[in-house]
Amino acid sequence: PKLSKQTYIWGIMQFAPTILVDGSWLQNINKIRDLSLLPITQRLFQIFSDELGGGVIERNHPYIYQRLLDSENIHLPPLHTKAFSDNPEFLESAFDIPIYLMAISQFPNLFLPELLGLNLAIELSGLGNGYLRLAEALRYWEIDPSIVNVHISIDNLASGHAALAKTAIQLYLDYLDANQGRQAVNDHWRRIYSGYRSLSVASWRFKMAFVAAYFFQSRN
Repeated sequence: PKLSKQTYIWGIMQFAPTILVDGSWLQNINKIRDLSLLPITQRLFQIFSDELGGGVIERNHPYIYQRLLDSENIHLPPLHTKAFSDNPEFLESAFDIPIYLMAISQFPNLFLPELLGLNLAIELSGLGNGYLRLAEALRYWEIDPSIVNVHISIDNLASGHAALAKTAIQLYLDYLDANQGRQAVNDHWRRIYSGYRSLSVASWRFKMAFVAAYFFQSRN
């Protein structure tokens, strides 16, 4: 690995506000009022249920991440407390992504197209060589890679979350085509794309601050 073990541990702490609310963007998806959208919301709820472990605490993503924090002696205040958000060790921008995810989750009826696009972006972000290399680096430093491995497996394009996210979008566009016509499909596709791009926008400040803080630390 090109980075030190201490750098990985620091990065694990900075991602805590986001991963400890993993799945939160879909937490209210069952509040969609239009029952004709049930085939779409069922797939999104399946993703949400998997993020929480499907009732099995050992598979719950925030629980897996908390176990990782504990194993590296990263002791943070409880997530729901003001002491957590006021912790001076966090980059301020470490809260940009989780705040966005929890905010948009409050309005599933208003922002369903954007949620569909955002959900796809999130599920695709867990795939690829970047995650495979990260898992190898964590193993090299004897850091538990379980949280990375679970995303590599569960987000897969064949039958995992990425596949469910893609199918949900296809079903939604087919529904619009059948009930509202081609113009509605085009309009809502633009909204889905905006939702997809919104993850990049929401995470941009954190990424820049993360890199800047790393270079500052490496020179001191």
